[in-house]
Parts: sequence; C-alpha cells; structure tokens
Amino acid sequence: MTKTIVFVNAKGGTGKTTSTICIATALAGMREVAVWDADPQGSATDWAEQAADAGQPLPFNVEIPNEVRMKHGPRHTTADYVLIDTPPGHPKVIDEAIAAADFVILPSSPAVIDLDRMLATAASIPAGVPHAALITRANKQTVAYKTAVTFLRDNSVIPVFSNAIGDRQAIQNSFGSRPDIFYDYSAVTDELLEVME
Repeated sequence: MTKTIVFVNAKGGTGKTTSTICIATALAGMREVAVWDADPQGSATDWAEQAADAGQPLPFNVEIPNEVRMKHGPRHTTADYVLIDTPPGHPKVIDEAIAAADFVILPSSPAVIDLDRMLATAASIPAGVPHAALITRANKQTVAYKTAVTFLRDNSVIPVFSNAIGDRQAIQNSFGSRPDIFYDYSAVTDELLEVME
C-alpha cells in the first residue's frame, strides 16, 4: 500500500522542496517513489526538468496533481511512497495534502519567524496524524539552533527529527541536479523509515 509523506510550512523558503527532492532521491534507492508538486510555483517540477535537461534525471517522476487527485490522495499508483511538496500560504492545498498524509514533515530553519510559522502550521494537523519538525539550514554551533532545538524538545511542542540538515552550500546549490550526496538527508530518511515501516 502506498504511503504518503507531506512537506508543509506556511512560510516559504524553509526547505520544503529541497527536503522533498533529497528524501525522495534517498528513498528511490530502496523503494518506488513519486513526487507530487502541489506548489503553484512548480519548484519541484522545475528541478526535475532542469535535472533531465542536464542529463541527470531524477530517479522518480514529478507530477502536478489536479484538485480531484489532491482531495482523494494517491489511490491508484504503484509507488511505495508519494511525497507531496506543498506551497506556502495556500491553506486549502495544505489541508488537502495533510488529509492524505501518513506522515507530515515540517521543515523549518532555526530562525524565530520560520519556527513560528511552522508551529502555526503544525497546529492545523489533526490529532493522530504522525508528524515531526525537520530543522534545516542548521549550524549546530549557533545559539539560534541550540535554542530552537531545546525549545522544541524540552517543551514537547512538536516531535523533532534527531538529525538536522546542515547549512551547506552544496545543498543550497543542488537545485536542478540529481542529488548524489545526501549529507544529513540520509540519516533523516533512515529515521523516517524506522517510523513508517
């Protein structure tokens, strides 16, 4: 049966698309994967097209789901996992994606404004839907990172992945290519599989 992983944060620029593509690529080495690009900006679609044009096609299809498909979720697919990249600031799309989710990932940098929007988004997730925050653009030596993780973990505000995504230039520059070095995304994918399988 297909499992759906949804990436949400009401704020843009938090690493939703990058996390979607990198985790999908890591999963594609072990499972059949599809990505749904539910963001009208089409960043995941652009990524896939640029990678294909560069002779580095992604190891999965990136599809743009229509409204009916979003509402009903991935029913008729052979993929083991469907990962959905959602837009910022589109509550209807976010809610439909969450309704189809087996797991929700909430990417956020340690910046206070990103965490604030992530927590507001998390509050809209219905009880019983597994979810966790994924700290992106993390410099583990900074006060901002340490404060964010301590706040989230100590106050049991929201579950948090044990691994964070480092603030690496290579990750930021990976758009339009097939990720071949996953850095911290491999460890996050392992954590995800432990929960989902």
